[in-house]
Amino acid sequence: MTDTGQKRLLGVWLLGLGETVIWAYIFYIFAGLLLTWEETLGWQKADLTLGLTVAILTAAAVSPWAGRRIDEGLGRWVLGGGAFLGCLALAGLSFVNDPWTFLAVWAVIGAAQGCCLYEPCFSVVTRAFGEKARPAITKITLIAGLASTLCFLTTAWMLKQTDWRTGLLVFAVIAAVVAVPSLFYGTVLVEKDKPRNRPSNEVKALNTAAVQMAIRRPQFWMLAMAFPFMALNHGILLNHIMPILTERQITRETAILVASTIGPMQVFGRVMLMLFEKRVQSLTMSGSAFLIVMIASVVLLTAGGEPELAFLFAVLQGGAYGLTSILKPALTAEFLGRDNFGSIAGWLALPYLAAFAFAPHLGALIWELGGYGVVISATAALAALGVISICALAMVGRAQRRKSV
Repeated sequence: MTDTGQKRLLGVWLLGLGETVIWAYIFYIFAGLLLTWEETLGWQKADLTLGLTVAILTAAAVSPWAGRRIDEGLGRWVLGGGAFLGCLALAGLSFVNDPWTFLAVWAVIGAAQGCCLYEPCFSVVTRAFGEKARPAITKITLIAGLASTLCFLTTAWMLKQTDWRTGLLVFAVIAAVVAVPSLFYGTVLVEKDKPRNRPSNEVKALNTAAVQMAIRRPQFWMLAMAFPFMALNHGILLNHIMPILTERQITRETAILVASTIGPMQVFGRVMLMLFEKRVQSLTMSGSAFLIVMIASVVLLTAGGEPELAFLFAVLQGGAYGLTSILKPALTAEFLGRDNFGSIAGWLALPYLAAFAFAPHLGALIWELGGYGVVISATAALAALGVISICALAMVGRAQRRKSV
């Protein structure tokens, strides 16, 4: 491997480290503290879940802007700056005392999420590696798949040592020291020897043309429809996993272990994808992932107070969902091309992030209507709709290939 190749590989691992820490403390922290906030703040579950909804809606609004800046070659500032903003907002969250301030801080966290989570990171990697981006993305997600485990375990430990407000300050410092430099310098290394920034007006014109061309293609709309179903499914289950399990008579300690299992299973799913990626098409793997997630919801529905079934749910849910983090950008590049990928991916992120945004609040609303049994049934139905959408994408792709012959 050349010296440049070694530096770019180091950059990939740095991005993986940065993504792990930043996902843990500006995204998964919501699920890790939801039950604690409900107990200590005394606010309604629906009011609390609006926080993550506001955050991800803000992230969705920021995504197209972040994609354009990455296409201009400003990825280091987008990822590094976004992570720094997230750290500041996380520290600010420790001082909130009313629901309106809580929502305002989560809006700032959302702006940070739109700049430094997977979508912008994968846009940086795709811009840097082109057709060889998928292995690099897989390496990043292998590490970052442990983010939820890092969050749930450290949050549980921290709550035994101190209160949640002090814990957030500690997590903000950790993220600032580890994630911010990792994302900034990781981007610098992977973009080594890439062309310097193009003029902003030139990039904007190229982005606009690429996005307009993409949205005329039915594949764009199939992708825009399929993965939001997964976002709704996983977003509901992830953010309500602690109360879901405790309602089903599973002890809090066991519930923490079950929730912490989802992250390693995401890594396991990605390892399996690496082993079989040359044998199985991305579409086939995507359809299988949606089907397994649907089965996972059925397992959780029948779990009752049995920890074994709860852990089986975590294995299935984590393993299948872990695949989609890689398959979503892979399918986007495969069906819509790699030129101006940042902008196209940024627009596709809008419905996906919007779905993730409404997921926790939607779960709370469904819970108010019929309890968590109905919530879990709804997640199974969403996964089934995802299977149908992937099948439709396959049919559209097949029809397009026939026309081109």
